[in-house]
Amino acid sequence: MNKQEERELQAAYNTVLRFTAAIIAGIFILAGIAEWVRITYAPFQGIAAHYKWMPGIRNYFYLMAMFNILIIRYIIMRIYIAPGEINFRTITGRLSRAAIASMCTSQLPCVYGLALFIMAGDLIDFYLLFGLSIIYSAIYFPRYKNWVSLIEEKMDKEESL
Repeated sequence: MNKQEERELQAAYNTVLRFTAAIIAGIFILAGIAEWVRITYAPFQGIAAHYKWMPGIRNYFYLMAMFNILIIRYIIMRIYIAPGEINFRTITGRLSRAAIASMCTSQLPCVYGLALFIMAGDLIDFYLLFGLSIIYSAIYFPRYKNWVSLIEEKMDKEESL
């Protein structure tokens, strides 16, 4: 990788880091909203806490949050194996799209938790799914060294063909 490509990769990585920071800030903003609702409307009972279908919805949101990791893996795989010419810019674009998509999808459990909290009024639901969002964000946080090694691997593979 030459200096120009390294600068382009660093610029793309910095852009992805800005998106990642915004998404992580969004997760904490959702936590702030949950705490604001809890404090402002104390004791907050939820808007649908006593409906008979609430346990089913709770189970659905928890299963969706667990299924989320498979969705992230599928999105990343589809972006990486997309057809087209393999060159430095293509690989960098795919890495950027995969990182942004995985971080956006990592935020979904927190959104599910906020929805559960608003419906059922149980803050524990929110914080469990908030923690899962943080874990997903840590797992899929973009790492520069991984990007460099993936690009070198793809470029070596392309040159050998």
